[in-house]
Amino acid sequence: MNIDFIKKLYKSRLVRSGIWFTIGTFFVQGISFVTMPIFTRLLSTSDYGITGVYTTWLSVFTTIITLGLLATVNNAKVDFQERYDEYASSILFLVTLFAIMWLIIGFVFKKQISSIINLNSILVIFLIIQGFFGFIVDFSNAKLNAEYKYKKYLLISISSAIINTILAIILISNIKSDKYYGRIGSLIIVALIYGTVLYVIAMKKGKKLISFEYWKYGLVISIPAIVHLLSGVILQSVDTVMINSMIGSSAAGIYTFAYKIGMILYIVWLACNKAWVPWFYENMKEKKYDDIKLKIKYYIMLFSIMGFILIFISPEIGKLMGTKKFYKGLDYVPLIIIGYYFQFLYSIPANIEFYTKNTKFLSLGTLIAALTNGILNYILIPRYGAVAGAWTTIISYILLFLYHYYISLCIFDVRIYTFKPFAYGILYIVLSSIIFFIVKNNWVLRYGILIATLIVLGYQMKKISGKLMQK
Repeated sequence: MNIDFIKKLYKSRLVRSGIWFTIGTFFVQGISFVTMPIFTRLLSTSDYGITGVYTTWLSVFTTIITLGLLATVNNAKVDFQERYDEYASSILFLVTLFAIMWLIIGFVFKKQISSIINLNSILVIFLIIQGFFGFIVDFSNAKLNAEYKYKKYLLISISSAIINTILAIILISNIKSDKYYGRIGSLIIVALIYGTVLYVIAMKKGKKLISFEYWKYGLVISIPAIVHLLSGVILQSVDTVMINSMIGSSAAGIYTFAYKIGMILYIVWLACNKAWVPWFYENMKEKKYDDIKLKIKYYIMLFSIMGFILIFISPEIGKLMGTKKFYKGLDYVPLIIIGYYFQFLYSIPANIEFYTKNTKFLSLGTLIAALTNGILNYILIPRYGAVAGAWTTIISYILLFLYHYYISLCIFDVRIYTFKPFAYGILYIVLSSIIFFIVKNNWVLRYGILIATLIVLGYQMKKISGKLMQK
């Protein structure tokens, strides 16, 4: 690729921030993948399963405790440019009040909650504490993303990931039984430390605790989106919870292992989205629709290529990350990757709904998809086992993508994309998956196809970059 073209790309704030957010996200998540071989050896499949179920419920508890106010960060950056710090400190104080209320409820009804979520009462309290302090960290990082302050984001993300990993290994190694406490304990301790520091910093900068203007603004956006956020968590994670309940924690551990491998594509999307959303909001505000349409086309193309690569190399990644007791989950990984691919696709039209503040449509679509997933899991998991969870997730995300695509056309007059790039991406990922399952046991042929395809795609990318340089 032309060096001048690379320099031109890097001058773009979207590309530059995207690169560094990607590096930071991959480093943080990369640590979790690098250490997976350690944790799969230190923890039994049952301990691994309990940890997976805990992290699933953590997302639910965090959303309920904080009323989904994390979703307001990007909108507030546009609407309160000069008072952004005030908004942040005020929202954090509001969430503090909610957290205190839920902590009291948790202590009073911990036994009842424990029986509902199938985790012990100690973990119930842990969920509330980590939900609050983890939100502070996530809110602070989201604010840094919106402000393109990727250096501070990198510092927080990388240092916390390293400390978390080291502490987890120490705690697990010194616990004789119920070793999942070591993994969960490290998450809570790190969230407490970083959350406290970031909370103090936010309060000093914003110097605003009570503001009904900011609270009303945030709640008007977040409350209608709570159903969407909770349904999203259910849609993404209900498989693990239902497998744990219907088959057992060991099966849930194997499925969690497969999901962590498949999550590589989700991590790619997460990193890209951190740069994409602020850029998308700014360009929507400036009505640069043609530029957005062009970027979406290449966004889908590059993401499809990444999905193809990950599907074809997933067996080797899985064998590297886990022991033989987890290998049963390797067949789930490509299916999980496909599910995450459709999650990426639906996020593109869904961003229009967030931008226009039409969150009521978000909630309805995600609720329908989550209910579909739950019902299908209830019917199919007892009959076909854990693999059914991956298939039901794919079906649910396809429905969600089609729903959001239709809604985005209804709520916004300007067509900032067409269906053709989505159709090409879907066709590409489906064909890649079919070919993979045909040749998966012949690694020579599999990697031959992978290399040949990348050579052809590399040639096409070179032609595209040449055309862009001429513009």
